[in-house]
Amino acid sequence: MRKPSGLGVREIAKKLNLNISTVSRALNRSYLVSKETTELVIRTANEMGYHKQRTKKSIIVLLPASHVKLAWYTLNLINALKECLSQREYFWEFVNSDRIDIIQERSITGIISLDFSGRIARAVCEKYNIPLVCINDASDHTDNVFSVNSDAASAINLSFGCLYDYGHRNIAYVTTSGLSYTAEKRKNAFLKIVSERGLEQSCVYISEHVNAYHGIISNLAKQGITGIIADGESSGLLIMNSLDICKISVPEKMSLITWELPYISALVSPALTTVEQNFPLLAEKAVLMLESQIRGESVSEDISVPYRLHLRNSVTVPVE
Repeated sequence: MRKPSGLGVREIAKKLNLNISTVSRALNRSYLVSKETTELVIRTANEMGYHKQRTKKSIIVLLPASHVKLAWYTLNLINALKECLSQREYFWEFVNSDRIDIIQERSITGIISLDFSGRIARAVCEKYNIPLVCINDASDHTDNVFSVNSDAASAINLSFGCLYDYGHRNIAYVTTSGLSYTAEKRKNAFLKIVSERGLEQSCVYISEHVNAYHGIISNLAKQGITGIIADGESSGLLIMNSLDICKISVPEKMSLITWELPYISALVSPALTTVEQNFPLLAEKAVLMLESQIRGESVSEDISVPYRLHLRNSVTVPVE
C-alpha cells in the first residue's frame, strides 16, 4: 500500500542525511548537484511518496514495451491524453514499459498506464510510491491501483443488438486482440449474450492473430454466418478487404460492424457501422482520477465509460 502523502524536502533530507538546500537543488536537477546525488534524491523522493509542488506537474504516460507496434487504438488514446494534459498545463513524457526504470531519474507527480498487460502497473506501485491510474487494464485495489475502462459489455450489446434487431441470428465475433484484459471482457460479454438469447448453435467466437482473413471469412460464409462483429480499430478494414477478395458483398451478403476509425470509417464504401470508444472521456476521467490521488484523496472504485454506436450502411437484413 502507498504511504500517506504530505512528505516534503525536509523529510527527504533527514532520511538521506543531506542539507535541505541540496535536496531542493537535486529535485530541480541543478548542475550544482552531482548526477549520483540527484538520482539518489529523486529515487528516494519517489519511494517516499513525495510529489513536488509546482504549477506544472510531471506525468509519465506508460506505453507498451518498445517492441510492440502502436495500432490505431493506442494512437487515438495518446492523442486524447495529450489534449487533456495540455489543457491542464502538465508536463508529460511517454515511456515504454520496458524502460520504466527511468522513473529513478525523474521527479514524477503521477503515472497514467496504457500498458494493458496487467503486470507493469502493479510492479511500479510495489517499487515506487507514485499515484498511478490505468486505462483499459486490470486494476488491483489492494495495491491502490484503479482503472478507467471502456465498458466492454456495452460494446458487445450495441453491436450484437444492432445485428439482432436487423434479423441476424447467425453472428460471428472475430478478434485479433489476443488475451488482453479488455479482449477477455468482450469475449465473455459476447458468450453471455449468445447464451441469454439461446443462439449457441448459430453464433461463433473466433480469435486469430492474422493479417489476412480470407480463409476465415470464406469458412464463415459457408457456415451460414450473415453478420460479423470485427473487434478492434485495426480489424475492420482488413475484414472488408477479405470480404471483397472472397466476393462477398457488404451488406448484401454479409453485414459488418467494427470499431470506429475516426475520419475513415464513414468514408469507405459502404460506410461502416461501428462502435466507438470515447477516447476524450477516457482521458479526462483518468486525469481526474489521478489528480484525486495526487491530492491524497481516496479512490474507491474503477470508472466505466460506455461505447457509442454509429449506424451507417454496412448492416442490413440478412438474405433469405
